[in-house]
Amino acid sequence: MMMIGTIRINVIVASLAGLFTFALSIGNNLLLSTCLKSTYSFLILFVLTFGFRWVLGVMIGAEHSAGGASYANHTTESSVGQSLDLTTPDEDEETRELMKANLGSNNSLLSNEAQFSPLNPPKLVTKNNLDPEQLAGALRRMSED
Repeated sequence: MMMIGTIRINVIVASLAGLFTFALSIGNNLLLSTCLKSTYSFLILFVLTFGFRWVLGVMIGAEHSAGGASYANHTTESSVGQSLDLTTPDEDEETRELMKANLGSNNSLLSNEAQFSPLNPPKLVTKNNLDPEQLAGALRRMSED
């Protein structure tokens, strides 16, 4: 049987609950009634904190015992995937040759499949010599609609 923390935790939690109850109750009750309610609040939270600490101790104790067993089983297995190597390998001559060979084969495939041709969009043509009467007529038709 294991408990987390000390009795000081119980006293702190129960005192805070008692003070909170006293502060909220003093405006509506007599002093004796307020003190009695605060004492009840203190005692109830003091006991409940023991229960809460005991449950946490049992849960953590079970977690430690299960964790210890899984750790013992884990050490017997291989250590594959347990470490991370963040270093990049040195580029040796073989790696460079492989990269050149791959790039060369990709370029030849692309050149056989399709040749590059730039996009030739049609040119925009502006009309410089427009009849002013036609422009005025178009403007009148647009304003009527």
